[in-house]
Amino acid sequence: MRSLHVWSLALIFAAIGFGMAAYKHLTLEFPLTPDTTYKSWYVESRVDLASKNPWRQGDKPIIFTLQLPHQSERFVLVDENIVARGFGHEITESDADGNRTAVFSKRRMDANETIFYRAIVYELDSPSKQVVAAPPQPDSSYQKKNRPKLEEGEKEAPVYVAIDALIGEAKDKSASTKTFVREIYRLVGDASDDRVKLIRDSVEEELTDVELASLLLQADGISTRIAHGLKLSEDKRRAGTVQWLEVFVKNDWVGIDPEHRSFGLKDKYIVWWYGDKGLYSVEGNARAETMIAVRQNTNNALTRAIWKSGQLADLFLTFSFYNLPLDAQLVFNVLLMLPVGGLVMAFLRQVIGVKTFGTFMPVLVALAFRETGLFAGVLLFTLVVILGVIIRNYFDALKLLLVPRLTAVLTVVVIVLSLIAMITNQFGMIVGLSISLFPIVVLTMTIERMTMMWEEYGSETAIKTGLMSMGCAIIAYFAMNDETLNYLMFAFPELLLVVLALAMVMGRYNHYKLTEYIRFRQLQKSLAALEKKEAEKVK
Repeated sequence: MRSLHVWSLALIFAAIGFGMAAYKHLTLEFPLTPDTTYKSWYVESRVDLASKNPWRQGDKPIIFTLQLPHQSERFVLVDENIVARGFGHEITESDADGNRTAVFSKRRMDANETIFYRAIVYELDSPSKQVVAAPPQPDSSYQKKNRPKLEEGEKEAPVYVAIDALIGEAKDKSASTKTFVREIYRLVGDASDDRVKLIRDSVEEELTDVELASLLLQADGISTRIAHGLKLSEDKRRAGTVQWLEVFVKNDWVGIDPEHRSFGLKDKYIVWWYGDKGLYSVEGNARAETMIAVRQNTNNALTRAIWKSGQLADLFLTFSFYNLPLDAQLVFNVLLMLPVGGLVMAFLRQVIGVKTFGTFMPVLVALAFRETGLFAGVLLFTLVVILGVIIRNYFDALKLLLVPRLTAVLTVVVIVLSLIAMITNQFGMIVGLSISLFPIVVLTMTIERMTMMWEEYGSETAIKTGLMSMGCAIIAYFAMNDETLNYLMFAFPELLLVVLALAMVMGRYNHYKLTEYIRFRQLQKSLAALEKKEAEKVK
């Protein structure tokens, strides 16, 4: 019953720990390694404004409107900056097309001016699904219901005939909305088609293929919108905007790839604005020229995960070590590794059967090795223990009582460490601070226990136990000093529940230790050999 209780608790703790860690990794995108990186993009729009004519009293103020990029399911804007010295500006979040615009104004402009808009764009590994409101039904003048009514005997205008013919042909060759859109795209791409030429000639503005396809689809009652954006693929000083069509299909806007002309954007496109407006407009006595630059950047994936958690107001980030002051973070970065070192010690002692001086002495020594370095730490530990044992034996000859003797040994340990710090400093080796972090009390107790073991069990057992303690400290050092493990414990502190579960499971392990198994196996072989000799004598 007790075993079942322990196993159940361990299972629950492990499940909670792994479950919470999995949520943070899969949903909040916390990376599993500290060096995981991701690509972000810096986009910058530079606007050069110049006066058309010298300023005169009565000139209208300069009003410059610039479209701003959109966030989407795939891309988010984490930082935006505007540099517009001498201009007043404001950002409007939404116009009729759902665009964000920055409006800059200035009463008088005597010299050339430059405006910068910069943004950092994060690309999400797992796009966040957004609820999309259904757009109003298109109300195109080319729809049959909106066309001028014909008098008796009057024929349909040629442009309407051409539109109906193209729509009819596309419908005949399609079986769904998507295939219909694909056929429309194919038809408008045929520049030699007389119907396409007729439609282009009938409208006042020159139409691109995307705009013509939108015209035909809206004429058939399908909601569309024209997107303008950037292709994020490489660094560009002068990145041109790209135009593509989005169609409302099955309660969602689906983009049509501008290069492959297939549903779904194959490459990374960020929407800058929607509609038939331009990137910017300017009013007043000024002309403008814009240039958009794109640069790829590499960031730590943890930065993006923390940002994403903050956006979601997630409980995991609210109660995260990353919200603590920096000095507190550094302290917990060390403390969180103590259970890991303890788990290593539990495994070495309970499963392998290694004997050490004290249960957690190697863990504390390994902790000190993090500051001194492994090689210097081992040398210091060995030197202090050897000197301490020699002096402890001398104190024993003086017949001192236990507590005063421990105090004397402690004092000697401090003196030895002080001398080492001063001597090494003369050789240009700065180890004073690292020595101060050595567990002095633990060293004192180790010297005491080693001396007692020496007296009771002999020098061989004492030296062997000392070496095993050192070996355990080195193993614990590598476990506690592992960069990935350090990161995992700090970023996913819920893994402490998994450590707790493993410790509970090991606490119920009562079988042979590995060293006992090897020893008893040799004994069994010896007994078998002895029995064999006895049997041969009887024969």
